[in-house]
Amino acid sequence: MIDANRLFARRLRSEWRFQYRVWKMAVDWTVALYIVIPAVAVAVYHYVSWWRDMPAWGAAVPVEAWLGALYVLSGFGALRLFVEEADQLFLIRNEAWMSRLLRLGTAYSLTVRALSAALAAGLAAPFLVRAHGCDGPQLAVAAALAMAAGTHRLLADRIVALRLPRLAGSLANGAAFVVLGALFVVAARPAAGPLWGIALTALLVGSTVVLARVRLRMTGTFYRDAAYEAEQRMKFAALLLAQVVPKPAKLRKRAKPLVFRRSQRLFRRRTPDRVLAETIVKSFFRSGTQMKMYAQLTTAFGFGLLLMPVAAKWLFWSGVSLLLAYWVRMYGKEVTASSFVKLFPWRDEDRRTAIGRATPWIFVPAYVTAGFALGWTAYGLWAGLLLIPAGWALGYLTGKLMNGW
Repeated sequence: MIDANRLFARRLRSEWRFQYRVWKMAVDWTVALYIVIPAVAVAVYHYVSWWRDMPAWGAAVPVEAWLGALYVLSGFGALRLFVEEADQLFLIRNEAWMSRLLRLGTAYSLTVRALSAALAAGLAAPFLVRAHGCDGPQLAVAAALAMAAGTHRLLADRIVALRLPRLAGSLANGAAFVVLGALFVVAARPAAGPLWGIALTALLVGSTVVLARVRLRMTGTFYRDAAYEAEQRMKFAALLLAQVVPKPAKLRKRAKPLVFRRSQRLFRRRTPDRVLAETIVKSFFRSGTQMKMYAQLTTAFGFGLLLMPVAAKWLFWSGVSLLLAYWVRMYGKEVTASSFVKLFPWRDEDRRTAIGRATPWIFVPAYVTAGFALGWTAYGLWAGLLLIPAGWALGYLTGKLMNGW
């Protein structure tokens, strides 16, 4: 006969199977073989190498920045209670089962949050130990404090979201996040000594116990809990489906773009290919979708250049240039094939030349970050500054190369 414990175990297994199927759709054997497995192997290699020989950039980053990153990483995960809307037919009237289900869900969520915080502490450990001289007890205190802060935030954020309106709750959670983060960094610093970290950890653990009791005694939140649970269950699936399922258009008030707010000229000479190149550049930087993807790729490229050895940095930098040039080429073809552009009698030669002229303009923001990261981490600050203008020349050359086929 099923009871509350078995019901929770059944829903937990169902959740794991569902998330496994979602990730399986995104990561098939080809993606795993050519992307995931090599990425994991490179990450493990660099993690081991950081313990043996800490790179210069790791020591250049202050310990407060690493502790701040640890604090942020300790906050991933949601409070899963595994309640469903159909529970209002029977389970909501069975107080013993509902209470048991909430307790098990809370315990599961706190355990997952604590383990994720411990994993984040393990990732930051080489930098705290090798670069900033933390010993074993200090690292253990920082890890315990990260686990305590993460679990405390898990309950506090959800309680505030249930008790306060959306705007007030967001402001309150934001303020609490900043204050607790400042206390975390101050208490976890090696110079502060272990007593401050131990004291703050004990305080957060006691507060977490109190918040857990408060959350379990809250009433009138079933429908919001069920909606929140469904949202968390479908979070990753919705992220994947958003890339393939078109969204209905929304009528919005037209606003000025952040870049190229006025139709100023980018080229002095007004030839057909230059006019078309301006159209490609301005439409790219005025597109929210393209700018979001561009920012994500630029961040990923810069972070990748920080982690790689010197020889691999140059190969990666060159490979990124070809990838960006191909992206610009595809986007340029999309623009030149649009119905508006087709209203004008452009020649094929003008289309090809325009894409080549637009490539360096789109290259520059990405290579300000990539060139500086390459030069700074490989040879020093001045090399990073000198490599910034190289993005224009590289963009021009790769644009010419891509237009050749």
